[in-house]
Amino acid sequence: MRSLEERLTLAKTILRELSKEPLPRIILDKRTTYEFGTHATFEGMFHYLIQKGCIEKSGQKIRDFYRITEKGRKLLEALP
Repeated sequence: MRSLEERLTLAKTILRELSKEPLPRIILDKRTTYEFGTHATFEGMFHYLIQKGCIEKSGQKIRDFYRITEKGRKLLEALP
């Protein structure tokens, strides 16, 4: 298991990328996996952020883009 600091950094990276522009999941995965090394680490945090309402899918199609929510913006501002 990763340390709390590493998980918070990953969450911040995902939210920061989505605050710039909505992205498809595969692009977001590639950008964060490059920094953090594993797809599994990304998947865990990605699903957590969706579950908590920090990010959302912009449509119903499989390959639609994801965007940050207002709750996600507040979390991004609060993260160190």
